[in-house]
Amino acid sequence: MAKREAAARARRLAGELQSAEDRERALQFADELEAEAAALEHVEREREAVQVPPTITRRQVQQGLLLHDKDKKP
Repeated sequence: MAKREAAARARRLAGELQSAEDRERALQFADELEAEAAALEHVEREREAVQVPPTITRRQVQQGLLLHDKDKKP
């Protein structure tokens, strides 16, 4: 989110710059930030798609909470 906000800020500032070269650089920077934000969002979506099984702690094993049969209760 911060990268998208920075990209929007760079675009706003680009419109206020006098030099065409500076405007182009600011717009290019904004595009780069948008691309980085998109890549980060993609990684986050991929991470969310992978369901990681819950971690079993040593205490759970010692307390007999580690069950192989869902019908059994500790």
